[in-house]
Amino acid sequence: MRDRSYRAIPWLLAAVLVFLAFAFTAALEMHLPVMNRWIDRPWLAIFPALGLLAVILIVRGLRRRKDSWPFAGAVTIFLAAFATLAASFLPYIVPFSLTINEAAAPTRSLAFIFWGAGIVVLPLTLIYTVMVYTVFKGKVDAGSEYP
Repeated sequence: MRDRSYRAIPWLLAAVLVFLAFAFTAALEMHLPVMNRWIDRPWLAIFPALGLLAVILIVRGLRRRKDSWPFAGAVTIFLAAFATLAASFLPYIVPFSLTINEAAAPTRSLAFIFWGAGIVVLPLTLIYTVMVYTVFKGKVDAGSEYP
């Protein structure tokens, strides 16, 4: 299965890169303000460059048979593509019609969520999780399996 996966990765990587190049080119040629954003904000090229580094990581991982490198590269390609998309449309959530500030909930609702969930519920959840892992740590043998 591993060898089969290693043979499939170059084809899948090529397909992903062709799709991303097509999507990027189509977005620039659709006369959207995206092209102006890329001209006004040359720092946006950081994200495709990060994707290129991820491709290099995948190729080196394939050559050296390091299983974690192609995975890390695939995750990085996804994050770079998403960051490219998000930064190209920033500050809009719905392209060129709804901004982040317009889409945000009222300030009182955000404050309630911050104090209720962020300050009270999240720490309680983390404490509970740590306690449960502590209680059950070492209770199952490494070689045991479910019936």
